[in-house]
Amino acid sequence: MTHTLRRTFALFVLAAASLSVAAPAVMASSVLPSSNDTVIAQPYVEVEPAADEADEPQWTYRYLIPTVVALTVVLIIGTVIMYFVKVVRGRYTVVE
Repeated sequence: MTHTLRRTFALFVLAAASLSVAAPAVMASSVLPSSNDTVIAQPYVEVEPAADEADEPQWTYRYLIPTVVALTVVLIIGTVIMYFVKVVRGRYTVVE
């Protein structure tokens, strides 16, 4: 039964691989327009450029990002201070 299962799996893999190779070739062979087909040009329409408006920054850019940066700096500084208070202070003792 294992041998049959391996054959079925191998057949499935080969079929999937051949389809993945053949599909782009089939899609690429699309029908090109013949010389009898007439192409109707669209009329030229001039579009005026919109006036550049000063976009106001979003609230995340104005409030959330500076708050997260400030909290990160405070946490890093607090971690460094706590490290020196708890670890470095207890590492060395004064010998008299």
